[in-house]
Amino acid sequence: MTNNTLSDFSASLIDEINFIYHDRYMKILLFIVPVFLLTFVIAIFSSGVPEKIPVALVDYDHSSLSREIIKNIDASKSIELIETTDNISLAQRLMKSMKIYAFIEIPRGASGSTIRQDDNKVVIRYNGQLRTTGNAAFIGLQAAVNDAFNSINNRKSLGVEHKGTGNSMPNIQVISISNPQNSYERFLTPIAVPVLLSIVLSSAVICAIGRFFEEGNLCDDWIKKKTIYLSVQIASRCLPYITIIFLWGLIFNVWQVVGRGWPILGNSWLLILAMFMLCLLTASIAIMFISITRNVLTALSISTVYASAALTYSDGTLSILNANGWAKFWSNFQPFTHYYRIQLEQVNLGSYITTSFSQFGILSLYIIIPLTISFIILARRNYSQQPVVFQENVKLDGVLQSFISTVKSIRKCQPIFSTAVMSLILYSVFYPSAYKAQINLKLPVAVVDFDQSSLSRNLIDNLQTTREIDVTQVDSSLSDALILLRNRKVSAVIAIDNDFKKNLIRGENAGIDVHLSGGYMAVAADLRTAVTNAINATTDVNRLTSKATNNIIPLPLYNPTLGYESFIMPLVFIIILQQTLILTSSMLIALRNSIGLTKINSSQFIGTFFGLFMVGFFGAVFVFGWVYYLQGYPNEGSMFLQVLLIVLFSAAVSSMGMLIGSFLDNINRPMQILSATSMVIFYASGASFPTFNMPEWVVKTMVIFPSSTMISGFTMLNSQGAGIYELAPVIIKISLLAIILFLLAMYRLVWQK
Repeated sequence: MTNNTLSDFSASLIDEINFIYHDRYMKILLFIVPVFLLTFVIAIFSSGVPEKIPVALVDYDHSSLSREIIKNIDASKSIELIETTDNISLAQRLMKSMKIYAFIEIPRGASGSTIRQDDNKVVIRYNGQLRTTGNAAFIGLQAAVNDAFNSINNRKSLGVEHKGTGNSMPNIQVISISNPQNSYERFLTPIAVPVLLSIVLSSAVICAIGRFFEEGNLCDDWIKKKTIYLSVQIASRCLPYITIIFLWGLIFNVWQVVGRGWPILGNSWLLILAMFMLCLLTASIAIMFISITRNVLTALSISTVYASAALTYSDGTLSILNANGWAKFWSNFQPFTHYYRIQLEQVNLGSYITTSFSQFGILSLYIIIPLTISFIILARRNYSQQPVVFQENVKLDGVLQSFISTVKSIRKCQPIFSTAVMSLILYSVFYPSAYKAQINLKLPVAVVDFDQSSLSRNLIDNLQTTREIDVTQVDSSLSDALILLRNRKVSAVIAIDNDFKKNLIRGENAGIDVHLSGGYMAVAADLRTAVTNAINATTDVNRLTSKATNNIIPLPLYNPTLGYESFIMPLVFIIILQQTLILTSSMLIALRNSIGLTKINSSQFIGTFFGLFMVGFFGAVFVFGWVYYLQGYPNEGSMFLQVLLIVLFSAAVSSMGMLIGSFLDNINRPMQILSATSMVIFYASGASFPTFNMPEWVVKTMVIFPSSTMISGFTMLNSQGAGIYELAPVIIKISLLAIILFLLAMYRLVWQK
């Protein structure tokens, strides 16, 4: 590198640092937004596991069994009994109102099933639509009922020898490597934070390099010099952003190890290298996007769609083994997928170093190929200066003219139209394809059979017949099987205890351990279900265990197949509707700010509001009507209530977008600042983790976003068929929020001097 090259590099680097120092929005993006993201993501999942989930009990038996179940629920950390009744309709209303997430029905004569199997089975109904919370409530209630059966049986058999008859079903224990507490913080935050920081980095690089296209500097200066000068300019100007985001990622990982006490089981240096490569490739792809489009807003839009899908297709929430061809392609096309595999191998599993080499090779390609494409395009030297913003011809004469002008601006401004209309259509097809498999199917599993009995062999055969499990290896060595797990050759290891059959005969504890990665907690519930089904299908197990322990009927409500797509996508679409409308509204207002239209009168404000409101309303009708019908999502509620909630939701979001836009100086800012926030808003809504286990300040802060109210509202209406009685609190809350946001937006745009 020559002295001139070094001089050019240092001069450009210093110039870029000065730009960051003096640009308010870039400082917000690089320092305020990451603090917001890290703080909220960590806080949301800080309790680790769902606790004190509200449940109810419908008791028709009023027996010792009922009292024993109540005692066990009171002693449980995971569930809390808030209602005991003999009216099942009341329990169902509580479920529809989301005041409880599960309830037990104890029929008359159920206490007799402690000594025989009959039709008087205990029924556990739980919310299958909110899988995380509902499934945790079911597991807690199931344990309470099983313990009650066992306790009563033990008291009845006191002093009497019952040879050849067991008292309990096999105990299934899930053991998560690197996450023994099954903490959602340990599971989800390491996936979410790198994605969020990547979105921030991509936005920063696009805005940094893109400003030279829009200001014309690149056309006048860089093009006149050699290609090496272009390379120096790109590298030096991207370096500060790569360094800052890399340090944020490093701070987060140090917090995990030192602050939370979570060890890195593999090679720490490999993880650090992977983090740096993720930052480098993210910047490379961002450079490619801005080089191709030569327009900041267009590049930001493409980058947001591309990067925000990283978590969806990462293989971290639902296995892509049985996904369709498109989902598999896009998963492997996403660089984050390969980064996440390295993180999983080195943090959670302690894999051999050689296991991660292939993923590093793929990450290298995501640096080389985008940069090559970028320099080929940039080296053509046929640039033309790009207009900074769409030149809106604003006519705001009264409500009607303002309404028409707003609609025309949205239609004619390509970035706004793409955000309001095209992105919604794209998301409706793009996101659901990742979850078409609905559940984890045929996960490769190794079985360790310490028992080596006819019973254990029968059980293994039944494991193979389940839809969730593919037994790829049967071994007698747990250490060898765990090596397969640590190197991602299998998804789980199922170990059948020594003397499994004998312990069942004696009525003693017969255990089955399910070992899996702490980074794959989403498969734990499916594997537990599969093992339970295999046990129930094993004739010898049923013959040797107490019939009473089979007297439980699980009934998942609102999502009876427990499909992951049916659970997650109706919730995600609410965030998509909110995010697209906020961006559309704030971009339009920021565009008008950039041409000096910072103050309008009341009629102009109302006309603009109605124009944006109509875009949001018809977008919601498209999603809840056509998309829900096409994808087969639940839509059980009243049409009138559906329209009412859509109206209130669209009004609140439009007002919020106008309020945000009033603080921004040009059309690029909303996409630049807000792109990474939607994932945090989704997590804070209670979709993935119950809000009653979040810090109170998180819940109170996030209540300003309409989705925090409407995820519950639309779920209650569409999935649970709630009526006006159950939805009344939601309607009141979103109405007040819409009024407050409307008045705040009007204050900023009309009344404030």
